[in-house]
Amino acid sequence: MQAAKKGTINVLCGVIGQIITICLGIVIPRLVLVSFGSEMNGLLNSVNQILVYFSLFEAGVGIAALQAMYAPVAKDDKDKIQQIMAATHLFYRKVGILYGIAVIILSAIYPFCVKSQISYGVIFGVILFSGLGNCLNFLYQGKYKILLQAEGYSYVITNITTLITVLTNVVKTILLLRGFDVLAVQFSFFVVNVLQMLLYYVYIHRRYGWLDLKVEPDNKAIAQKNSTLIHQISGMIFNNTDVLLLTLITQNLMIVSVYTMYNTIINMVNTMIQQVSAGFDFRLGQLYNTEKEVYFRLHHIFEIVYLVLVFSAMTVVYLVILPFMRLYTAGVSDINYIDSSYPLVFVLVPLLTYGRTSASNLINYAGHFKETQWRAIAEASINIVASIIGIYYFGIYGALVGTILASLYRTNDMILYVYKYFIKLSPWITYKRWLSCFVIFGVVVKFINNDPAYCNSYIHILLYGALCGVLCVAAYGGVQMIINGEERRNMIGILKGYLGRG
Repeated sequence: MQAAKKGTINVLCGVIGQIITICLGIVIPRLVLVSFGSEMNGLLNSVNQILVYFSLFEAGVGIAALQAMYAPVAKDDKDKIQQIMAATHLFYRKVGILYGIAVIILSAIYPFCVKSQISYGVIFGVILFSGLGNCLNFLYQGKYKILLQAEGYSYVITNITTLITVLTNVVKTILLLRGFDVLAVQFSFFVVNVLQMLLYYVYIHRRYGWLDLKVEPDNKAIAQKNSTLIHQISGMIFNNTDVLLLTLITQNLMIVSVYTMYNTIINMVNTMIQQVSAGFDFRLGQLYNTEKEVYFRLHHIFEIVYLVLVFSAMTVVYLVILPFMRLYTAGVSDINYIDSSYPLVFVLVPLLTYGRTSASNLINYAGHFKETQWRAIAEASINIVASIIGIYYFGIYGALVGTILASLYRTNDMILYVYKYFIKLSPWITYKRWLSCFVIFGVVVKFINNDPAYCNSYIHILLYGALCGVLCVAAYGGVQMIINGEERRNMIGILKGYLGRG
């Protein structure tokens, strides 16, 4: 029950924090578009995506350390926890220094990689201030986030992140409305990140006064970091290659702006959905390492719940994103942001990617990083090759098709892998869940207009989206309850037990 309470708090704080982030995140890009134009918006988004790649300096140690931490946390083995944390601390300290050097080098050479009216000094400063904030994460709080996640205190990370996001966006909004230039706006981001480091310092020293990072480090515990790096690179390519390749191949920051405007909205919704996984991830990881029979019952329930959430959310996005973009980009005339085909191709990527979360998590809990690394390489290769060819001929469409093809391969590969090596049953159990969801989604695409005329204000879009959301959850959830009898009974039993003792 303690784990259930932690998980529930994690999910609630995550969802609330993401709602706040979405509301604030909608304001800033709009102000940037109006204040600086699509070219500057494209620059900011392109730089942010490149900086995401720089997190590869972490070399997979975060994932490896988290996996290694589940068992000692479940057993309350403080000595083992300290040894793993000591090894993680030493690695992150080296990474922080390398990251800072890489940011400075990128600041110097990036202005020569794009055709832009923006001056060299402005581009240099934007990259520098954007990257130094992340450098602090590696130098200090990165290792502590791993410990908090393993113990089920993700809501602490979420609450600090939400607070920092609010402060950052408030400061940026004030600066933009008062006419400050983009360098002042980005510098404010760095200053607020210093405050985030101080918040972690206070919290960690109060809760974990016993933690000593000077003990003998257990480097073997994070020995799989090289294998997890392969998976991390694949994930980076999958999530961020489109922006980088669009920047390099088209050299048109306004096209990058169009892509990122749609992708930002979808990523905001995806992040909210991920709160469900992140909220209970710690307990599922612990159970896999201590009580596998219990874990596998919960695995199927989690898969069903996550598929319902992903398909419901993405169906709503498909139905409202076009009228939203029409309102959001009103008055921006330097490039056209409206295309009736964008909603479908944009939502297909998260449908395929996040629907496989339960299978991906199981592989992580089992520590099968080395065994599956060549599969991750294959996914990345498909994505890069298909996207390069696609962007050259079809622009944004080509980038998305490349990602979809890679996702089709890897999603099916993960499903087949977990059933072969862990579940030992027919993968049809999972495939029937997917197929039933795609049938419902296909009906929506075929028969429902995704650009209704009555969605002509943000309030109308919000109400329409809420109504569609309720209907989607009922439709997707109802079908899953019908075709998954055993999981339905298990879910009812869990809910009765939780509510009865609550």
